[in-house]
Amino acid sequence: MSVKIGIPRALMYHYYYPAWRVFFEELGLNVVLSPETNKDIIDQGMRIAVDDICLPFKVYYGHILYLKDIVDCLFVPRFISLGKYNYVCPKFMGLPDMLKANIAGLPDIIEPFIDLRKGIFPLRRTAHDIGRRFGRNYFSIERAYGKARKIHRSFIELQEKGIHTNEAFEMLLKNNNIIRRESEKNLNIAVLGHAYLLNDYFASMGIIKRLEGMGVCVRTVEMYRKCWREKAADKYHKRVFWYFNRQVMGAAYHIFEKDSIDGIVQVTAFGCGPDSLVRELIDIEGKKRKISIMNINIDEHSAEAGLMTRLEAFVDLIERRKMA
Repeated sequence: MSVKIGIPRALMYHYYYPAWRVFFEELGLNVVLSPETNKDIIDQGMRIAVDDICLPFKVYYGHILYLKDIVDCLFVPRFISLGKYNYVCPKFMGLPDMLKANIAGLPDIIEPFIDLRKGIFPLRRTAHDIGRRFGRNYFSIERAYGKARKIHRSFIELQEKGIHTNEAFEMLLKNNNIIRRESEKNLNIAVLGHAYLLNDYFASMGIIKRLEGMGVCVRTVEMYRKCWREKAADKYHKRVFWYFNRQVMGAAYHIFEKDSIDGIVQVTAFGCGPDSLVRELIDIEGKKRKISIMNINIDEHSAEAGLMTRLEAFVDLIERRKMA
């Protein structure tokens, strides 16, 4: 019987799941994915997480609790950096340790270090370390790694063509064609935030779907090429070294200079310091450009009714401004 490896449907899942799934399946492992976030998962995560941790990590805890008794091992990579001169949140770095300290009865945890400050070569070495752990030979690991890299590139390309993350998953892993009718939508709004918050329907209260239901064409950070984001972020006089916040800021600054967007919705996690900092920087620059910006700060107590009221008012404001 093949080894069951659990992947929580949270945090880095929203950036790398197609590559992870292909890699492990090519190695002959059975990938077990936790279900979409629901109230029970969040409640379970809140029960064991420390109070000052942000909502996405509480969600992650809940997914781990769901998986821990039904898999042979868990895949919890220890992310350090995703490129030169940048770092991810320290909580990502210590995530395996946090889980071990707070959750009893965990299965074996596969916790490779992901540090891309010196390029992607260490990533190949990490892939081989994981493959050998499951008794695979060099050639099978290299084949799995190559296929994972290929599907990850396809995933990035789909997003840059305007396909939302979850739809890109469907297209790549289930061969479903997604038909988008953007021409019918007369408002363009950028929803800027971390993919692990925006693409979790329950945690974000479906903000993207709700806006699309109001006739809005929604653009997210990942739809702007990384080179554009980096170039725009470099224009700020001090380097923002938190990777994901730098990408959000870069997307916003690119929009200010190049894109025809009617408004921006910033979605941040309550209690995240870098989110708060970058939100203020974007607000300041947006006011200079006279761009309508709405800030939404989300935690486990956020209410859908209040969100809908604010979204409807914001869309109405933009429509009136366009008609004026």
